[in-house]
This record gives sequence, C-alpha cells and structure tokens, in this order.
Amino acid sequence: MSGRGSFWLGVAMLLMAALSWSTAGLFPRLVSTDMPTTLFWRSLLGGLTVLGLSLVLDRRPNRSGFWRLTGPEWAFSFLTALAMISFVSAFYFASVADVTFIYGAFPIITLVLSAWLLHTGIARMDVVCAVSVALGVVLILQGQPSLQSALGSLLSFVAVVMFALETVGAKRFPQIDMVKVTYSGAFLAALMVLPFARFSGTSAQDLSWLWLYGFLNIGVGFGLFLLGVRRVRTVLASLICMVEIPLAPMWAFALFGETVSRQSLVGGAVILVSVLVNLAWTAWRRAPALPVVS
Repeated sequence: MSGRGSFWLGVAMLLMAALSWSTAGLFPRLVSTDMPTTLFWRSLLGGLTVLGLSLVLDRRPNRSGFWRLTGPEWAFSFLTALAMISFVSAFYFASVADVTFIYGAFPIITLVLSAWLLHTGIARMDVVCAVSVALGVVLILQGQPSLQSALGSLLSFVAVVMFALETVGAKRFPQIDMVKVTYSGAFLAALMVLPFARFSGTSAQDLSWLWLYGFLNIGVGFGLFLLGVRRVRTVLASLICMVEIPLAPMWAFALFGETVSRQSLVGGAVILVSVLVNLAWTAWRRAPALPVVS
C-alpha cells in the first residue's frame, strides 16, 4: 500500500474506533448489573470475542503463540486493563458528557509524553490544536463541579493517561502484536474485578448487551485504534479520537435524555473543529512527499 493509502487507512481506523468508543457510556445505562459485574462481563466477553476472531482468521499451523507475550506486550496489556476499568467505572459516577469531556486532555498528554519519551518534535500547528482542545474542555467543564463528578473525572483522567501511554508506546514498539494486547488486557481487567463481581441475577438480556459492549468497545474500538495509530502521527491520532467527545453526549441525550448545556456544546464544537483543522493540515503537509500512484 502506498504512503497516502496507508495514512488514510489509519485515519479511517481511528475514526471508527472513536465512533465505537462514543457508545461506551450507553451500555452501563442499559444493563441492570452493578459496576464490577458490568466490568467483568464486558471484559471477559469482549476478550473472548477478539480471541475467537483471531483464532478463526489465523492460518498458522502452530497457534501456541497466542498465549506467549513479550515483556512489552505484558506492559501494554496491563495499561489496557487499567484503561478499561477506569474509563467504564467513570460512567457510574459522572454523566456521559462529563466523562468524555475529560477525555479532551488526551492530545495534551500524548503531546507531552511523545516529546518526552520519543524525543519527537512538536509542530506549531499541533500545539495550537492541542491548546484549542484544552480550551474546549475548559468551556465544557465550567460550572459542573461536584464530589461525584470529581471522582468520575479522576477515573476518566486515569484512563486518558493509560491511552496516551499506549499511543506513544505503539510507536516505540511497532513489533508488538496489538491483537494479543487487546484480548489479554481484557482478560486481565476481568481478573482484577472478579472478586467484586456478583453473578446472581444477571439476565440473558444483560449478557447480550454486555457482549455487544465488549465487542464494540474492545474488539472494534481497541483493535482499530491500536492498528490505526501505527499509520498516523501520534498527536494527530490523539486528535482524531476527539471525535468521540461530541458524539458521546449526543447518544446519551437521544437515548436517555441526558441534557448538555449550551456551553458544553460550544466546547464540543471547538474540539471537533480542532480535529478537522489538524487533519486537513497534516494531509496537506504530507502530500508533496508522497509517491504518485499510477
């Protein structure tokens, strides 16, 4: 695949990942299970789905490698597990809008970690767009303080840090098998919450929703994100995923009537425009250096 084709494929993967993640706050409101139980079934069923698809699609005669992880892959799996637990738990303490808006810190943290750990340069446009995203988050969060939402915000922030480390790490260790990281991280998350889960009273309908939850957020979301981030600059990848921020509260409003203030809508618009501007600028800057496809 040409350089241009690889870049736009990466963009498409990241956009689809953001779309699947934007539904994350809906499922805890669709099921009757408590937080640890929801986390357990989501992680276990999502991990099994990804592992099953991997086994079906893999044509190698020796499949023992599915259970052998390198040191970096174990580290990525642990980060994935922490991100899953923190992000989903946040929806039990704060509104969908609050949790996803805190996620707006993602490009700023990714920018700093990338410059620090990978020694990458920081383009002026990246800084402008990252600052714009931060401004959007400030606009959204103004006037919404509470102890409950503060806990949700803290959990969301922890998830953001884990996601940012994964984004930077995927560039540092391109040999990592991201599919392994996805299902092993999901299994680790299930093990972490297993002692707190309650299995009595979980209906077949709940299990159906939880399987879909795991499939969309773990299989589609994490899988496409970890594959797409290899093809796109680190900061741009984090900005593309900001599309999730305006989408998530829209779903919550449409399905559950969770209202969003006008100021939050303005902040979401600022974030979305920043994503589009950075995407257009990156495509324009890369275009002269890309080979011509005959």
